[in-house]
Amino acid sequence: MKGKIILALLLAGAILLAGCTQSNPQKAEIVGSIAFEKNSPCGKQSVLTLAGEKYFTSLKAEELQGLADGDQVKIAGTVTQEGECRKIAAESFQVLKRLNIVERTAIVKIDFIARLDDGNLISTSLKEVAEEAGIKASDYNFTALEFKAWNAGYLNESGRVFADVKNAVLGLRKGEEKTIEIPPERAFGPYDEKKIIKVPRTEWPLPPTVDPDIGAEVSGVFGTYAVVKSFDQNFIYFDLNPKYAGKTVQFWLKVLDFDNEGIKAFENIVEPGDAIKVDYTGETLDGNVFDSSEGKAPLGFTAGAGQMIKGFDNAVSGMKLGEEKTVTIPPEEAYGQRDESLALVLSMESEDYKTAFPTGPPPLGFETQVNVTISGQEQTRTAIVSKIDSNSITLDLNHKLAGKALKFRIKIVEIKKPE
Repeated sequence: MKGKIILALLLAGAILLAGCTQSNPQKAEIVGSIAFEKNSPCGKQSVLTLAGEKYFTSLKAEELQGLADGDQVKIAGTVTQEGECRKIAAESFQVLKRLNIVERTAIVKIDFIARLDDGNLISTSLKEVAEEAGIKASDYNFTALEFKAWNAGYLNESGRVFADVKNAVLGLRKGEEKTIEIPPERAFGPYDEKKIIKVPRTEWPLPPTVDPDIGAEVSGVFGTYAVVKSFDQNFIYFDLNPKYAGKTVQFWLKVLDFDNEGIKAFENIVEPGDAIKVDYTGETLDGNVFDSSEGKAPLGFTAGAGQMIKGFDNAVSGMKLGEEKTVTIPPEEAYGQRDESLALVLSMESEDYKTAFPTGPPPLGFETQVNVTISGQEQTRTAIVSKIDSNSITLDLNHKLAGKALKFRIKIVEIKKPE
């Protein structure tokens, strides 16, 4: 019984002491700008409300991580007056706005390290990291990435930047770092078994008795990256998947600098990734119009996405809203040079002929869709009837504009930047 009385007295003393140091504690919610105090006797961080009242907080270091003077916060808790110090014991805390951060309108420069999830280095801007991976400085160009946050699919005019990197830099400050994991479908794409093609040894510039090297890269042959996957007596098998297809990428970055006003210099200029609309007329050099938007809705497409012939895509890049121009596009940047070997001869007795032309021979110039295998790849092509004789029909598999230089009149009527 005596022990209980002593405990009760101690509790009463604690309540009385609290009453002496704190006056009228109240629940409150405050919204204002945070500041980090250096020599204040009231605390290390304060919040100045819109009404001009200052509250000192008891926030923990992990809650304040990444915050700086001027950031806007909302705090709910118990407010007490301790001498000249108004304090709030935070029960909930929310960051409303960070200042001086990368916004979607910015041009951003970062240092970076990109690795596969097994740790193997893909690329980096840091010399010491590359040297640790056994890459000689003389064989490598160490350059920080500089890109537009509103269009992170492209690094300036020269290379790719993962779209996930755009989202990763948003909200960061200069000097801040971040590591993200980019899954295959948003990195180099999933691995596709259909991109393994077989090429007859007779079509490959090696003597039949010489075996190719497994893993040998032959990037210049197919117009894209390719590697020898396997071979047999009759065929060589090439993998046309990107080098790191199907791989997860670990991407570390550090913000070196940024300019949130960067978009203003580009907002009315066509860039890769912009959704644009154009009025246009296309004609051959002898003046024959083969296509036009006249009398129709403007043509819409994504600039730089490969939806148009290369020369047209190149022509619109850098054009301003409302600008008009006429360009001449060589065959190599249009529909390519003619290839006289791209001819399909069908016997009129064959099942393919009877299926394609059940009512008899079509007229010269007739267009039809055919499925063909070219260099081991199955393709659907538009074929033009180029020759008919008594026993067979010849289909030209070249595009009807192949081998022709083209002239386009183009006007930019709409530019929409990516969200």
